[in-house]
Amino acid sequence: MPEKNKQKVLAIASPGGHWIQLNKICNPLETQFDIVYVTPGAQYSSTKSNQKVLNITDASATSKHKLIPLALQLLWIFIRERPTAIISTGAAPGAIAFLLVKFLPIKTIWVDSIANVSILSRSARMVIKHADLVITQWQPLSDNKKIIYKGSIL
Repeated sequence: MPEKNKQKVLAIASPGGHWIQLNKICNPLETQFDIVYVTPGAQYSSTKSNQKVLNITDASATSKHKLIPLALQLLWIFIRERPTAIISTGAAPGAIAFLLVKFLPIKTIWVDSIANVSILSRSARMVIKHADLVITQWQPLSDNKKIIYKGSIL
């Protein structure tokens, strides 16, 4: 049961490496924040038995027809959960969430995947103007203003 005085954070990621990196970031924060995980990976519900995991439609650049159902699901989650912040490691579900909340008082943190060595991910490039903070895991990609280098997660 979430504590009433904890701020609620939505942690959104696609399955696979995005999910692994998101958990490396959020697991230590679970004592400070009420974290609600959001992912298209239904298989991850059992791995977070002490945390709420919400499953959403998976969408990507190759499955654009799924973006509207995904957006509607995310809007419903925002209304129901009322987060104060969103953190995402990508890809499409996080990007869509960031674009949807740009006019709401919800802080956003994008952590780009460690796999993006020479250029920010497509999703990061989509949300960079809308995110409150963009973190890269590669120092050469940092501009020390909008894109911050904080080291590697893995």
